[in-house]
Amino acid sequence: MLLPYGDLMMVLSTVLRIKRTLDAAEIDEIILDVETQNALAMEHRRRAEWRKSELEAARFRAECEPFPAARLRTCSHDQVS
Repeated sequence: MLLPYGDLMMVLSTVLRIKRTLDAAEIDEIILDVETQNALAMEHRRRAEWRKSELEAARFRAECEPFPAARLRTCSHDQVS
C-alpha cells in the first residue's frame, strides 16, 4: 500500500531520526516538499521528451524535403508527348 510513497517514507523517516519528533504541520510541509519535487522532476522529464520529439521531427522534416535541383529537373514520364 505504501510502495508508491517509498520516497516520501524515506524522507519522513530520515527527518524523524534527526529531529526525533514531528508535528502535523512539519509532516505536511515535508509531504508538500516531496510532492513538489516529484512534480517538478516529472515536468522536467516531460519537457525533455518534448524537446527530443521536436528534434526528431525537425530531422525527419529535413530528410524528407527534396533538394532544390530535384524540383527543377523533370523526368521523361512527366513530359506530355
